[in-house]
Amino acid sequence: MTLNITQVRSATNQEWDEIWNNCEYSTYFHSREWSEVWRDYSKGNLQPDAKLITFSDGQKSLLPLSSQKLYKGLVKNYLSSPAGTFGGWLSSNELSASHAQLLSQYLRDLDNIKWRLNPYDSLLSTVINLEKLEEDTTDSLDLNEGFENLYKKWTKGHTSAARKARKARKAGIIVKIATTLEEWQIYYSLYEDSLERWGNKKSSQYEWSLFNLIFKLQSSKVKLWLAMYQDCIISGALCFYSKTHVVYWHGAALSKYFNLRPVNLLMYEIIKHASEEKYHWFDFNPSGGHEGVKAFKQSFGTKELFCPVLIKNSPKKSILDYFKSLLSN
Repeated sequence: MTLNITQVRSATNQEWDEIWNNCEYSTYFHSREWSEVWRDYSKGNLQPDAKLITFSDGQKSLLPLSSQKLYKGLVKNYLSSPAGTFGGWLSSNELSASHAQLLSQYLRDLDNIKWRLNPYDSLLSTVINLEKLEEDTTDSLDLNEGFENLYKKWTKGHTSAARKARKARKAGIIVKIATTLEEWQIYYSLYEDSLERWGNKKSSQYEWSLFNLIFKLQSSKVKLWLAMYQDCIISGALCFYSKTHVVYWHGAALSKYFNLRPVNLLMYEIIKHASEEKYHWFDFNPSGGHEGVKAFKQSFGTKELFCPVLIKNSPKKSILDYFKSLLSN
C-alpha cells in the first residue's frame, strides 16, 4: 500500500507539548514556548501555526511552524522555527524514510518557507538533497561519550580549554544559575557591552523585552548560567533544554575580565551538568560565520554537524521584496 498524508490540521497546544516532550530528536526550538516567546516579542507579527499530520498508516507527526502575514496580507510566510533555529518535524513514534519524504515534500511545497534542518533527525540525510540548500554547520558534543572522556580532549596543549577553566576557578570565579529578574537585567547589560564591542560584526541584536519574556516563562527548560567574580556577574550563557538536547543559544561577557577565562569555566560547568543529567547532546549552535567563535567551540572537541537552510520564496514575494528594497535605498 502506498503511504500518503490523509489529514493536515492545526495542532492543539496539548498535542504540540506532548509530541515535543516525547520526541527523541526535538530541540527547544521546536517547542511551543519558543514559538510563543517570538509571537509576543514580535507583538503578534509572528504567530504559532503548528500542523498535525496524519498518515494513511495511522502515524502522526507535528510540524512546529510559525507564520507571518506580509505586505498587508498579500503574502503568508512560514518559519519552520523562529530566529533561524532548527526546525522540521517531530513525532512521538519512530518514522520511516517514507514518512520523512512526505513531510519534507509538504514543507517544500509551501509557497514561502525558511527551514533550518535539524541535525539530530537521522532521517533527513535520506530525503534531502543538501547541495540545493544554503550550507551551515553547528558544533556539538556527544555526551554519551561520558564527561571524563570529553574532558580529556580539552586537556591537550598549554592553551587548552581545560587549562583556561582551571585558571578561572583559581582566580575565584564561581558559576551559578540566575534566579532573579535583577540578575537577568545585569546579564543584558553585559550583552549591551558585547554589542558595542562587536560593532558591525554582530550577526543579530535583541531587545531587553525578549529576555524579559524568556525570564517570565519561569521554565524548567531555560537556564541562564552566570560566572561571578568578587560578587559581580562578569559573564553568562543562556541555555535551552529538551528531552535529549541542550543548546547554548546566547552568551555575553565583560571584556575587562577576558583574561580570567570565565566563559571556559561556564562551559565546563554547563557541559558537566548536562552530562550528569543524562542529556545526549550539548550544542554550541551555528557560529554565524565568525571564525574566532567557531575555533573557541572546537577547542572543546566538538563534532561538526550539518544544519543547512532551505529558503523558498514565491514569485509574488520575490517581486514585493525587490520593490521594497528599491524603496529602502
